Amino acid sequence: MNPIQSIDNVPKELYHKKHYYCDYVEILALINNQDIVSISDIYDRFKENKDIEKINNEDAEDNTPPDEKWNSRIKEWLDNIAVRNGVFNDFYPFTVNNNNIQLKDNLTNAHKLYIFLLLSSSQKYIPKKGNTLPNDFEKVALIALENYLPNGAISDIFGTTSDKYTGSLEDKVTLLAKRLKYKVKTDDFTNSSTGDGGLDLVAWLPFDKDDNQNNMQIFLSQCATGKEWQNKQHETTKMTNHYIDFKSKPTHVFFMPYDCRNANRSFAEQGEIFDGLFFDRIRILYLLKNKIDSVLNLTSFNSIVDKVISYEEEIV
Repeated sequence: MNPIQSIDNVPKELYHKKHYYCDYVEILALINNQDIVSISDIYDRFKENKDIEKINNEDAEDNTPPDEKWNSRIKEWLDNIAVRNGVFNDFYPFTVNNNNIQLKDNLTNAHKLYIFLLLSSSQKYIPKKGNTLPNDFEKVALIALENYLPNGAISDIFGTTSDKYTGSLEDKVTLLAKRLKYKVKTDDFTNSSTGDGGLDLVAWLPFDKDDNQNNMQIFLSQCATGKEWQNKQHETTKMTNHYIDFKSKPTHVFFMPYDCRNANRSFAEQGEIFDGLFFDRIRILYLLKNKIDSVLNLTSFNSIVDKVISYEEEIV
């Protein structure tokens, strides 16, 4: 089975969300295995797609010839990617200039970590069978969260991959409430839509030797790798609204593997980002700068990342 599928299924997001297109260009460079990918190579992918004229309707009244319009767009993507090259520095696995992009030789472990997050952001190109990226992204996010928080913080995976919070949702919530020294709000768990109550990671800063843990800092985290990440940001409010009687307002946290940034490094979708603590690709990577070896043994690095790096598809 090829580790990359449906690569001709080009992005269809609105044009101003350029970061999705930048990721697609990077995927093309990744599977072209150190050959140069040019503007014309990228444009060929879009020209072959029957829906090309439906992809972006934001400039529907623009009468610029299609070739000129798309070459200009692709040039903008490469300009944005060139900024990534400078910002991500030692993590960045591509060489890029105004007209092309190319996978580097002799990839480092830091490069592989970037590729892991790039592939986690590109789920529609990953075969579902054996796809461990979403579960491993939770583990990567936990390490990043632990490095963000001060010494003395307690942090766990609460979601489906947890080996500490197991059983029914009621069992998990009851155990978490007990560890926090808080009370469960309800005994009715019949209407819960997920097995984790919308909570993937949990962390808190306890007061040592104090049985009263009211008003301590608590972090409730959700991790998302899919394109519908906007709604996932609010999943952790289920825990505060329905399940545990928190004595002070927890900090809601969101982890995503995307680099959802404009060329000036502002958020490309600022209006869709919630007001909690937000971690995207660059924030995660630099939190892992001194912890890269701790994630290389995750299943995805051998079963997906290394296979994609060695895979080659010729761009037609």
